[in-house]
Amino acid sequence: MGLEEGSTKKHTGFCESGKCSVVIFVLVAIGIAVVACVTFLFPAVRTTVPPTETPTTTLTWWQTTIIYQVYPRSFRDSNGDGVGDLKGVIEKLSYFNDLGVGAVWLSPFFTSPMRDFGYDVSNYTEVDKIFGNMADFDELIRTAHEKDIKIIIDFVPNHTSNESTWFKDSRNSMDQYKDFYIWNAGKTLPNGTHVAPNKWISVFEGSSWTWDDVRKEYYYHAFLDSQPDLNYRNPAVRAAMKDVLRFWLNKGVDGFRIDAIPHLFEHVDLSLEERPGMSDAFDPDRYKYTKNQPEIFDVVREWREVLNQYEGERFLVAETVGIPQEERQKYYEAGSVPFFFDLIPVARGSRGCPNTLAQCYLTRIIDGMNLKGAQWPNFVIGNHDNRRIADRIGQEYADAMNMMLLTLPGTPTSYYGEELGMRGGNYTGFQPKDPFAITSNNPNNSRDSERNPMQWSNTVNAGFMDGTGEPWLKITANTEYPRVNVEEEGKVNGSSLQLYKELAQLRARPGFRSTHIEHPEIFGEVLTYIRGVDVDKYLVALNLGLVGFRLDITQIGYSQGTVVFATNFSRKNTIIQLASFHLQRGEGLVIKL
Repeated sequence: MGLEEGSTKKHTGFCESGKCSVVIFVLVAIGIAVVACVTFLFPAVRTTVPPTETPTTTLTWWQTTIIYQVYPRSFRDSNGDGVGDLKGVIEKLSYFNDLGVGAVWLSPFFTSPMRDFGYDVSNYTEVDKIFGNMADFDELIRTAHEKDIKIIIDFVPNHTSNESTWFKDSRNSMDQYKDFYIWNAGKTLPNGTHVAPNKWISVFEGSSWTWDDVRKEYYYHAFLDSQPDLNYRNPAVRAAMKDVLRFWLNKGVDGFRIDAIPHLFEHVDLSLEERPGMSDAFDPDRYKYTKNQPEIFDVVREWREVLNQYEGERFLVAETVGIPQEERQKYYEAGSVPFFFDLIPVARGSRGCPNTLAQCYLTRIIDGMNLKGAQWPNFVIGNHDNRRIADRIGQEYADAMNMMLLTLPGTPTSYYGEELGMRGGNYTGFQPKDPFAITSNNPNNSRDSERNPMQWSNTVNAGFMDGTGEPWLKITANTEYPRVNVEEEGKVNGSSLQLYKELAQLRARPGFRSTHIEHPEIFGEVLTYIRGVDVDKYLVALNLGLVGFRLDITQIGYSQGTVVFATNFSRKNTIIQLASFHLQRGEGLVIKL
């Protein structure tokens, strides 16, 4: 434990013994040594961020809003069948206004056999009946726009369901659809055994080739065998998918999030084999021939051209997990914004974070800001495929993480429930619902936890659904829901929800509109940076360590500032002396300089 200022206990008579001068000398020497050690052990880690200034007067809607991801089946169930739906989203549109969110991204709601919960689409232009119908979607668009909320939807172009009429016609070699998918006869051994064209591996484990007894050929699938990949070297496929975009644009959709875009093409030479013995799903060489192929960007440009044919700014963001910096630049150049996922894998002690959390985040933030010209940054800390931030980092850090997300330059994307500090459900011992866990026969692969139902109140089923029916994932798996929910947190100053709303308002200030960031540094495990320009500047500081920390940050050229946001609500509006201020673990401050 360290000493804190403020002690008034007084000792007298010691110097009368003549020992005072010796002790003072010793204490000064010790003090110098301690300062030297602290400087050595916890130096301020400094770096620079390339300038990517965009004039704030030219910003469009997606550059000024918070994007909020809704996983429809877990957000709000309006009819009591246990699954969230579009009417449930409509019921909660005013919540987004209250939260300060201007754009909602909807995960898939299209017709699907749900073997991958909607990412296996059987009809791109229908609403699956479990989510409602097209009239519900039309009402959602109309009502959202009346409330000045933009709607972004998932676009799943890499593959369809094997129950799609396209695939059924293709496996029967119907002329128009014969080459809609990637088919290959493979090899036949002398004993009549069929062998796949190569040993390419599916993202969901196992071979990425499946034999079809109808067509008597193998088809390729980057994911589940029920998700055959479309053949984008066929112009008819590209035309059909552009028609899908037009259908939803005509409905009034404001943008698309492109799912699994790095998998859109495979190498033309099927004889090429990936390096054997790769058990690591995140090893880039594992998908050397089935991911990040150069033709992707021509297709993205075609999609951008379709969006540009419509009035108003339409947003196109690409799911680009695990791509290198040079690939990210190409997505920008093609007319899309690549989702910057690098903050999501960060967790204390994880293999992707060998250093302190602060160091991991600093390195990745700098990488996310490594852009050219007017390229616009974006950050995200959670989604439907990864453990919730309160589980990865710890619930006491959740508010500071929201503070970081909403004060970084560019466009932030929040995952539903993050504004509450919501944890994932504990489904240990339950049969997994996630197809990935079922297919791989590994409960550790389950994504059920992060897809747990939204917590609206402390009533039965947390207000996710009315009545006492059973939701698709049990609410009781999260024992904190009676306290961590929208209704309860809305009553408490300093709750995670109230803090999130404050941050949303803070983002509207001029200092947070530009992409300018200065002095990104680390003091111990405290991450700091400055946002703003001219007279509207803010110091952001968050302690990601396990203990409290006192820091001196006067080298930025300011001696004090006023706290305009604090995760510890009682510190708001206080004056901070930058030569010496303390942050408890998990505490964050935004200080007006």
